[in-house]
Amino acid sequence: MTGNSKVHHGVPADRLTRLKPQKLGRHYHKIPQYIRELTSKHPRIISDYFLRNYRINLELNRVDVHEQQLQRPAECTYRCPFGKVGFAIDRALLTEALECYYGGTCLPSHDEPPISTSEQRMRERLGKDIANLFARKLLSGATFGELVRHENAYEQVEWEYVAEFSYTSHLTGSQSSIFIFLDNPLVDELTSRLTGPATSRPTGSPANNIRHLPVRLDCVIAALQMPLAQVLALKPGDILMVRLLERCEVQINQQKLFRGSLFEEDGALFLTSLESVKNP
Repeated sequence: MTGNSKVHHGVPADRLTRLKPQKLGRHYHKIPQYIRELTSKHPRIISDYFLRNYRINLELNRVDVHEQQLQRPAECTYRCPFGKVGFAIDRALLTEALECYYGGTCLPSHDEPPISTSEQRMRERLGKDIANLFARKLLSGATFGELVRHENAYEQVEWEYVAEFSYTSHLTGSQSSIFIFLDNPLVDELTSRLTGPATSRPTGSPANNIRHLPVRLDCVIAALQMPLAQVLALKPGDILMVRLLERCEVQINQQKLFRGSLFEEDGALFLTSLESVKNP
């Protein structure tokens, strides 16, 4: 076997780029970029929601869009007309929202008590509200539609993208993350909306369509041969004595097509007596 080997042995799995057939030929790369751009333009959409409803002041640290499956599963999964959306929130931020909503003081604790019914209800409420906020930001005011809790133990949802928003709480100083999961049909809908309407194809005969393409004609009315030393010595403002050509060449992209004669009338130059270069 000669040449460079196209099979690389011993390459770590995290360095490999996995191509998914449904992403080929589509603008899937726009989704992560679009989420980051909108978050940088409107960084306080989710923060203002927590401040308005739970009196929690959150500061956005960063936003990451993951394309690989995370170890963190979606804690709430919802169905909508376009697909499925998932939601997850770090328990520290969930507990802080719960304490501020019902009153009391949120103190950091190293213990991990079992998840209470109040936490489950609060997570469900946050999931729907934040998913709708996220949708309005992506769809310029529109939503994903009605979100219905999806509970199916026999179906494992495959997530295409996971948007992770990392925040710092001014009350406790702790860092927490909010995760929004998007499945394949929902990403397809977002991709089609970001791509825009398809351009209409011209109808009729292709030969006739080619005849109507815009073409730029260049006419060489003068030419001069000079040594390279004289060309390099030229300066702005220099005057060259050049005689007009008797037969001018008409070119398209430097390709000679016609020859013609020039005549002057009313201060303008006109080209006439065109002849084909191939058949003079």
